[in-house]
Amino acid sequence: MSMWSLGEGGFTINQPLEYRPWLNYLGNGEYGLRISHLGDGYATTLREPRKVITNYDFFTPNKGRFLYIQDGESLWTPSFYPVKQSLDSYSCTHRPGSTGFSSENAGVLGESIHFLPRTGSFEIWYMKIQNNSDRVKQIQVVPQLEFLLYDTFAVDPVYYSWYTNSGIEDGGHTITIFKTDTSVVYGFCSSISAPQGWESSLVNFRGNGDVQRPQGVMSRQFTGRPSAGDPYIAAFQFILELEPGQVWENALFIGEGRAHCEDARKRFSSLDEVKDELQEVHATWEKRLFRKEHNRITDSQFRNYLNTFMPYQMYQQSEGLVRSTFRGFRDVAQDAMGMSYYDLDLARALIESLPDKQCKSGRCLRQWNTGGGYHDERDFRDLPFWLPLAVGRYIEKGGDPSILGSTFGYHDDPEEETLVQHMVRGLRYGLEFGPHDLLCMGKGDWNDALSGMGSKGESLWLNQIAYLSLQTLDDMCSRWGYSHGLEVEALTDRLYRGVLNGWTGTWFFRGIHENGTVLGGAEDDRIFLLPQAWFTISGMDKRNPEIAGVALDSMLSRCDNESGLLICDPGFPEFNPLVGNLSALAPGMAENFAVYNHASAFGIYALLKAGRLGDAQRFIQRLLPFKKNPEQSHSEPYVLVNYYNGGFYPEKAGRGGIPWLTSTVSWLAMGLFDYYYVLTEEEVPL
Repeated sequence: MSMWSLGEGGFTINQPLEYRPWLNYLGNGEYGLRISHLGDGYATTLREPRKVITNYDFFTPNKGRFLYIQDGESLWTPSFYPVKQSLDSYSCTHRPGSTGFSSENAGVLGESIHFLPRTGSFEIWYMKIQNNSDRVKQIQVVPQLEFLLYDTFAVDPVYYSWYTNSGIEDGGHTITIFKTDTSVVYGFCSSISAPQGWESSLVNFRGNGDVQRPQGVMSRQFTGRPSAGDPYIAAFQFILELEPGQVWENALFIGEGRAHCEDARKRFSSLDEVKDELQEVHATWEKRLFRKEHNRITDSQFRNYLNTFMPYQMYQQSEGLVRSTFRGFRDVAQDAMGMSYYDLDLARALIESLPDKQCKSGRCLRQWNTGGGYHDERDFRDLPFWLPLAVGRYIEKGGDPSILGSTFGYHDDPEEETLVQHMVRGLRYGLEFGPHDLLCMGKGDWNDALSGMGSKGESLWLNQIAYLSLQTLDDMCSRWGYSHGLEVEALTDRLYRGVLNGWTGTWFFRGIHENGTVLGGAEDDRIFLLPQAWFTISGMDKRNPEIAGVALDSMLSRCDNESGLLICDPGFPEFNPLVGNLSALAPGMAENFAVYNHASAFGIYALLKAGRLGDAQRFIQRLLPFKKNPEQSHSEPYVLVNYYNGGFYPEKAGRGGIPWLTSTVSWLAMGLFDYYYVLTEEEVPL
């Protein structure tokens, strides 16, 4: 049996790989759950200000949703972790909308499926135990999870527990965690079946044991008493006697707030209703993710990926769970660009979340804190240019153009202005030219790690995105009857001239330090991917197709790597203060001599736009996660990662970093829909 398989039913892992938990994200717009193939994970609310519902250990997979099964002296969990008992069989299936475990040990089958209802701020945990042996089994079953109930993981749960208490309600079916001074229910875990015991204290549950062999489970002794002042858990004890072939089933509901607990118990009072909802969740996701264009792909794995995890990754990023506490202005704008092909309502909601993250000066927050804390207000000058691109893509794909006249306040001023006025203020702010007719970077541009250029340092790439952003706004306003007051022709001419000033004869340099030092020019023989790709993406290629072709040729010859397209070549083996954090990164990591997939997707998009299908196909092949060797990449073969190590140190070559979190997926989708299917014949090769 292979280690894993990607099919129409999702992604199935057949071995409990320990070197790196492989994740799934589940979200319904109200609530989100992150869970790995080892059972560890956490949940949060998604509506702002967000709250972390269950706790998580970022260093070891020891906090999550664990189903302890004790059969005689044997103790095991279907997710393998945390007990790590060898199993006769194991499988975990991640699919859009659910994660399920199905494992067997000594004739006992244990199933555990985690999903969210289509609506509601809670999660559902379905479990099934089946006696596949030829004798009666005396089995103890204990589902367990740990609460946090705070707006961030940056809190000591022991301290936080001083101000909360626990209790049991619904005749023993529901454990509640509530605020001591108001009795407001913070968290709940409710069971359809009545348990024989329960525990709400992590200290009591573990006793003298640990997460692998908790004393409460091993002794079969649960206190059944509220406990205040300890980290809070929900653990139910079920004592079963199963005849051969007999099945036991149950479901738990986990979330925050009494109203959501009552909602869960009212809507799903029986296991049949729970199982029906799981089928509806799967059917809803299948319909939401399917696009008939992808069925022209002949490779079954590629086709399945395009109709499952590629758009699903976009949805989960867009709904906020993947991006954690902070959400970025440029990130959300690109999420909206990708979602415009799948869900125009969500794309619009994302766009409408951006205007009040902009100051009246036109400056934008780099990131805002969804938990209500301090924001990241560093002045990255590319941020305002993304909003017109997102709005233009939304309207182009069928969105309501009246959004242009919708009014919004500012981050620092509640006075409302139209979305067009917001975009104009942003462009005016970003269009600060330096002495070389290149735009000033402020704290930086798209490449956050390029932080040493100085606030008056100039970015050639900023000219390119500004060029496209200006033209996009001008086209929208001309078509839909809005005025913007910008001298578009003069500005785009100046932006173009500035870019040509950075042409070395073979490639475009990256920028100019405020002291006049050129980065990425002929002098340092260093090429950066972005300006080569964006000369074509921006539309500047129409003014000079010859230079555009040479720039793409240079990108291909210099940035070619077995894992994709390098973001720059060569990398920086040691720190250079004129470059900043990019050169402080370990060589081969992230943006320093790595295949930074977001940039690589820019390169693929540019190749497709230029009609260079063969070159684009070659690097699409290298981008696709299921084409990687997971023993080398250590990364999920079903979702895109942030980067692959470029191999500055050969033993690290191809090692993936930061799964799920990347706008690469939006740019891959745009490339496919905008150009790939247009360039190919009726039957699309891989």
